[in-house]
Amino acid sequence: MSLAPEILAAFCGQLVVVDLDGPWMAFGRLGATTGGWIELLEADLHDLREGSSSRDVYALETQKLGVRVNRRRVLLPLSQVVAVSRLDDLTA
Repeated sequence: MSLAPEILAAFCGQLVVVDLDGPWMAFGRLGATTGGWIELLEADLHDLREGSSSRDVYALETQKLGVRVNRRRVLLPLSQVVAVSRLDDLTA
């Protein structure tokens, strides 16, 4: 079951962290969420296999240091989204 785009409407325009199925996570400003896709602007698409940080450590570092932008725009399939949170809502 994937997230319904209308549920994410409250997060539009805000910095979010998106946990994806598998070793990927993404950070950025939430744009459109339609047609089975979620759009992030000024985004960091991060492969956790490329470093030694856990998902939680990388997310808290991003909250503290800011989004490490490596893409102006990225589209993520809603079917692979496990969770979406506002970056400000993360706690240690």
